[in-house]
Amino acid sequence: MAEEDVVTWAVIPAAGLGTRMSENAVLGCKELIEIGGLTMLERTIREVEDAGIKRIVVISSPNKPAIDAELEGRGVEIVHQMEPNGLIDAVRCARSLTVGLPCLVALPDVLFTDINPSKILCNEFDGSTRLAVVQVNAPWGRHLCDTGRVTEMVKNRILGLSDKHPDRAFPLDEIRITGRAIWTEAFWEVAEDNEVEALRILAADEILSASFVKTPYIDVGLTVGYEYAQSIFNR
Repeated sequence: MAEEDVVTWAVIPAAGLGTRMSENAVLGCKELIEIGGLTMLERTIREVEDAGIKRIVVISSPNKPAIDAELEGRGVEIVHQMEPNGLIDAVRCARSLTVGLPCLVALPDVLFTDINPSKILCNEFDGSTRLAVVQVNAPWGRHLCDTGRVTEMVKNRILGLSDKHPDRAFPLDEIRITGRAIWTEAFWEVAEDNEVEALRILAADEILSASFVKTPYIDVGLTVGYEYAQSIFNR
């Protein structure tokens, strides 16, 4: 099997400002918040390792030295995003290491409770850009805004994505992309600075795949998510 047909790299973006979680951040880093006895960053690294990926890049920031200190000797690569400039720019910082190969992108502030979404994505990877999707249910779904909503899907192909509507509630029982993806060279060929627009282009070309993750997930980028995650993982 060719190397471009399997996922051997993972990128974990951890350079963002995290202003919504500043009151809970540890040494200025929301990724070092502990949930159920593990930092969100360590929990995500273990998830990726459990999916069989050994080459892991954490995108940190020169303004977040606590992350570099936390990862010393952990066996992961650390690359700095010099200025906070969005997700695409953060992952692009790892491109000199991933050298054109598909990579799993795992956001550490999105947690899944019972199933490893990274493992599902890697097992179902078919060479096309692939997103983990969930059906949004109560009670957690009532806290989400209407972003990342899938508007059209045929089998495992995503054909349409909505605009972002942060002022609206996410419609319950609909499908949402969330926190885990495999980006391929096809993604980078159309990516500029907005990942949703790049994904829409792939969807229109019918080359954007989905993996359903049938487990509760929590966005700990929100204060209410932090409280909900603690209630779940500290049972």
